[in-house]
Amino acid sequence: MVEVVGFDADDTLWQCQDTFDDAERLFLETVSPYASPGVDLKGVLRTTELSNLAISGYGVKAFGLSMIEAAVTSSAGAIPSRDIGILVDRINDMLREPVKLLDGVADALHAVAQTHRIVMITKGDLFHQTRKVQNSGLHHLFEHVKVVLEKDVSTYRAVLNEWGISPSTFVMVGNSVRSDILPIVELGGFGLHIPYHVTWEHEVVDAPKGTFCTVASISDVAEWLAAEHQS
Repeated sequence: MVEVVGFDADDTLWQCQDTFDDAERLFLETVSPYASPGVDLKGVLRTTELSNLAISGYGVKAFGLSMIEAAVTSSAGAIPSRDIGILVDRINDMLREPVKLLDGVADALHAVAQTHRIVMITKGDLFHQTRKVQNSGLHHLFEHVKVVLEKDVSTYRAVLNEWGISPSTFVMVGNSVRSDILPIVELGGFGLHIPYHVTWEHEVVDAPKGTFCTVASISDVAEWLAAEHQS
């Protein structure tokens, strides 16, 4: 039976990917006049992001560095500093952006917290993610909050061991099958997927049917937990 419920943060509790997609559109608009002929700007940006993961990780700052690098590379250094400044300004705006909770999140968390221990496991930039957690107004509901560099089996194992939680009593709730669901299932826990209307390509994977459960909204989590306890 599930005793502890873990929640992802970005695009599970609050809006995130929409902001990155808006910044990517600005990147394409700003850099395209200077791009070398035949260059796939979106492809260059995506390749740059993925190649930089090992050294800069995830989050707004890492994305910003990749945007600037991709702008310089794809334009063969021809892009003016004023246009680089446009990209830098957008990154700073993203870092200052207020937390936008998704519909029903506060009520759903309060409902789950009445019956289960709840924790948060989110990946990204430590400073920025911590600030978002604190500014969300939700921090007091969580027994533990952990910002990690990556969400894989070894990371989840270490975090659950640190908190004294058995995977067999744990369910992870999140929008990313790759990061929030499959590693926990591999550990012997439960995965509860809440699809978001847009997902970063890096997080999209094919998964065998029946590996995990899916609900339409975070508002359905408490009902799912109640059904699990009755089964």
